[in-house]
Amino acid sequence: MGSRKRTKIKPQRTRNTVDGRCPKCTTIVKFNVSGTVGDEFYECTGCMSKYHVDDL
Repeated sequence: MGSRKRTKIKPQRTRNTVDGRCPKCTTIVKFNVSGTVGDEFYECTGCMSKYHVDDL
């Protein structure tokens, strides 16, 4: 019997993303959501500006 090479599976990075319109660059982009529940921040992937949930 031949030996099988074991491959290591890297854990995938999961990010919370939300689609929306950025008020600064006015394009529809995906926002990265970070922060604690109830106090989240949205970060625009286009212009990299951060917004509080209540600001949008």
